[in-house]
Amino acid sequence: MPIARYANPFAITKAVDLNDQQIESLWVRMMDDGEADELAELDHPTSPMPTFILGAKGSGKTHLMRHQAYELQKLRYKSRDLDAREGISDDGYIGLYVRCSGLQSSRFSGKRQLPELWDELFSYYFELWLAQHLLYVAMDLGLGALDGDENDLVDELVTLFDVKPNLPAPTLLGLSSALSEAQKTLDFEINNCLIKGSLDVQITATRGKLVFGIPKVLSGRYTFLRDVLFSYDIDEFENLTDPQQVHVNTLLREKEPPTTFRIGARSYGVKTQKTNSGGEENQADSEYREIHLDLEFREHKSQYSDFVKALIAKRLASGSGRDTDGSVTGFLDQYFGFFDTSWSNALWPTRLKQQPGGQRVHFTNLRKVLASMRLDEAKAGHAEEVLSSPEFPIIEKLNLLLLYQELAKRRSFDEALGDVGARFRRYQAGEESPQSSYKQALQHYSDDLAAQLLRENGEAQIYCGIGTFITMSAGIPRALLTVLRSTFEWAVFHDERPFDGGVISLRSQQRGVLEASNWYYNNMRKAGEDGLLVQTAVERLANLFRVNRFADKPIEVSLSSFSVAEQDLDQEARRILKLAEARAFIHRVPGGQRERNSENITAKFQLSPMLAPRWDLPLARRGVMPLSTSDFNAIFLPDRKTAYDDLVRKFRGRVMAPFRNQREEGSEQLGLFQ
Repeated sequence: MPIARYANPFAITKAVDLNDQQIESLWVRMMDDGEADELAELDHPTSPMPTFILGAKGSGKTHLMRHQAYELQKLRYKSRDLDAREGISDDGYIGLYVRCSGLQSSRFSGKRQLPELWDELFSYYFELWLAQHLLYVAMDLGLGALDGDENDLVDELVTLFDVKPNLPAPTLLGLSSALSEAQKTLDFEINNCLIKGSLDVQITATRGKLVFGIPKVLSGRYTFLRDVLFSYDIDEFENLTDPQQVHVNTLLREKEPPTTFRIGARSYGVKTQKTNSGGEENQADSEYREIHLDLEFREHKSQYSDFVKALIAKRLASGSGRDTDGSVTGFLDQYFGFFDTSWSNALWPTRLKQQPGGQRVHFTNLRKVLASMRLDEAKAGHAEEVLSSPEFPIIEKLNLLLLYQELAKRRSFDEALGDVGARFRRYQAGEESPQSSYKQALQHYSDDLAAQLLRENGEAQIYCGIGTFITMSAGIPRALLTVLRSTFEWAVFHDERPFDGGVISLRSQQRGVLEASNWYYNNMRKAGEDGLLVQTAVERLANLFRVNRFADKPIEVSLSSFSVAEQDLDQEARRILKLAEARAFIHRVPGGQRERNSENITAKFQLSPMLAPRWDLPLARRGVMPLSTSDFNAIFLPDRKTAYDDLVRKFRGRVMAPFRNQREEGSEQLGLFQ
């Protein structure tokens, strides 16, 4: 059954927009068994160790946590014709999923009330909130009602309160209704306290008594719950204020069996690890562990690729109504048009502009450079004869690069051309070893030279194929889905029948990729002034990388990374770097960079591959630009525009023929080249 013409299977990219059935039907295991210990337990969470599930926006936190929720557990039991109680016993856990956005945490502050009062009210509200969710699960399991002891159960639960609540009926529903009424009363008082000038509230339960006490009671009374873990899965933790996070941290630290916590937050979302327990701070691998989803995905590239291909297959099957067997994952490339950008592709000449007289753009540019060096036209014609390789224009581009490298060393034109021509002829004759400098240069610079060739001839950069899209997403599944969503829409617009017998053209892929890249740039940043600071810094950095990529003599190949001595940075520059990292505009590379001269290990970062199409940059992480402190500050501090402009001017002079800066400035070196 074909996919409906306008039914985009990638239209929904956010897990909060999926219903429970969609969450379950689109679920894919994070990793194959045994591949990543850090993620393996997340597929079946039975560890009592509290866990922070962190990651960039769109890394899969919400989908994961909702998949573990009781509501989804129940769907799986139904599909297996399994009684819910039996299923819970087999699973060994109950997932109690809540989103902090539902708390409207900003209400618990100000309004002419003391901070201490708000701390108490929030902790009580939080207690009521979680307890009601737990009681809902208890009622759904028929606890008490099916066991004939509901009155006794409720009597035992009531003892957890400091003041006996007024129940409309001695049932779990009655207790839940009492808690709901208490919450409504609290809502009313909070919403009107600024007008009234006071709060009239009674706190009827001590912190933690309900959150820890109810699971203890249930576990003690019912055999099937005896070895079951009650997991409070608290998502969107970043929406809580610092004092509110302190309260949750305290619950986490003082948790009591059979209870644990799993807390989902964006990379920047955990503001503090402080607690109310004698001023102690929770320590990683002691009171909790952390899992950074997108980082784990980037570290396990092969497994991530398999994971997202299975995710795509689920989406396609869901959109077409077919059964999901995952068999499509091995054939995804067949749906996408492709152009091989390697130097040996015989189709390259078809993508080049036809200049007057048949001359290629790069040789026209050479004539302009030689004219600026006051060399006569005959030398340009001779150079074209020596360096020409009509079938392989990237070879011609390499020959020009090697010529420019020699000219940058102050060698005479005739000497430089003779040396490059001799190397080229030896390569043509097959007289060079695989380790020869010419072959190594071809291997290293081929991608950048292909990019230059496309740009010179007015062609868009080529980012095509499912493998490229997966690399772009850099461990963030929503980024991949966004690329596919935009690409699908452009393919439909161009009447290409995507995933329904047609092939998605390069044109549709290029437009979809650029649209997704711009979406990432505008939607992943932090709102407000800090977001603009991040965008400014990233734009400056990317522009510098772009100057290098399209230079006559690039200093590095496939440049998308930089290194810097992080500890020496200006405080504000370091803050903006951390913001850019937290918002996934820049990815920290584990292990850092060993610098060539000093052998010191410095911090290493890569510009997000999702941003690469916006500036026509490479996706690969090969060359690394070492930045001095002054260079970095010029890029990342908004008030250093003059210093940044000077940095770019000098950089251009060193990488663009006729390399005037090197001639004018003598031995002066920028930190960029140290």
